[in-house]
Amino acid sequence: MVTDLQKFLPRAAKLESFLSATIVAAAIAQFVLFAVFLDRTMILRPFTDMIDWIDAYFQARQHGHVLGYLWAPHNEHHLVFIRALTALDVAAFKASGISFVVIATIATIVTAFIICVEFRSDKQLTGSLSALAWLSPMLYLTTAVAVDCSAPTNSVYPISLLFLVLTLVLFISGSEFAPHAGAKQTVALVTGMLASLGNALGLLVWPALLWLAWRSGASKRWLIGIGAIGIGYGLFYVWTLHGQTSTINLAHLPKMADYLFAYLGLPFSRVSEVGLAARVLGAALLVVAVIAILWDTILRRPATRLHLIGIGLIIVALGAAFLAAIGRVDIEQEVQVPYRYGIFVALLHIGLLALALPFFARLAITRRRRITLLGAGTAFAGMLVVLQIVSGRHVTIVANSIDNAVARYEETRVLEPGMERLFSNLPQADRVLTELRNGAR
Repeated sequence: MVTDLQKFLPRAAKLESFLSATIVAAAIAQFVLFAVFLDRTMILRPFTDMIDWIDAYFQARQHGHVLGYLWAPHNEHHLVFIRALTALDVAAFKASGISFVVIATIATIVTAFIICVEFRSDKQLTGSLSALAWLSPMLYLTTAVAVDCSAPTNSVYPISLLFLVLTLVLFISGSEFAPHAGAKQTVALVTGMLASLGNALGLLVWPALLWLAWRSGASKRWLIGIGAIGIGYGLFYVWTLHGQTSTINLAHLPKMADYLFAYLGLPFSRVSEVGLAARVLGAALLVVAVIAILWDTILRRPATRLHLIGIGLIIVALGAAFLAAIGRVDIEQEVQVPYRYGIFVALLHIGLLALALPFFARLAITRRRRITLLGAGTAFAGMLVVLQIVSGRHVTIVANSIDNAVARYEETRVLEPGMERLFSNLPQADRVLTELRNGAR
């Protein structure tokens, strides 16, 4: 028996190291695939919202209202960063969209880095189990997020989420009685405001931040301050939209629920053959997420920094899902959730992972359990890589089709059937493209 144990231990140690290395290799593969599909889906031509942005820039340049231009609403958003990038892109890059792609990609990589650092800093994920931390950036660096970087019109999301994640991390790190703690929390308030200057969904950071402050034991002064700033800033943000907000149609509650489940079931809900299964998955994720929030709120057990950040991400992700279900339910007759929203679903996945990994790591007190947990992590990492390849190939075909359609329209001014969404306002598109061609670039 002793001999058998002596033979087993070296093999088990090697297997443990092999599984850890495999997860790291899968993370590297995921990053490489992210870069590959970002390159293959890149559309460096103005279309859809970018036409509106360029048109607004031309008008502002003509009349000289810089502040009015930056704060001018676009649908339900104040796109201050996008307005600035548009001016830069037209002036320096001939309205190709390259500045959007670069900034969105940098924002995505920095966000993934911040998330990975938080996971690797957790005290439960030590030794060979530290490799499991690499699953977190794998969940973020997906094809859906690559498309948000490669298409300039989607760049609003990575930029906003960078400040959103940074806000949660800065505030919770400032509550640990570390040096400059108060300064970190103050900076978190600033980055919280900046989150909504890329997209209105950045306003969701305020309820998450308020919950985080309460859960981490912040003083009443901080709670009142965060609540007052969040409500005041949010009201000012919405008021200056000049009525460009969505309303709730209670007659469409069943359709809203369908949209909500499809949203949370991304990216699988984009495939009609597995639409029902994707909605079941979305409903299950919703139930698990709500239970996690309620369980943590009611019990208020001592929690790690990663745990609190995870709950904050879940709150933001669910808020984005509910707002999308309310605001977009009547846009199309059939429920079609845009693939680009996958970046918010990724936050939900990462938040749930932040709760699950430390829990299972605490149970892995023996080598056999560690090997089992690492084996499950390896299988999950492999599934993410396969999903990246499959979805990436499909999205590449779609992106190339859009790029070709936009290029043909630029040359012929004839919009192909089925591509009406690319240029919703043809007179405006013709005017902008003509001005760009005549040297406004």
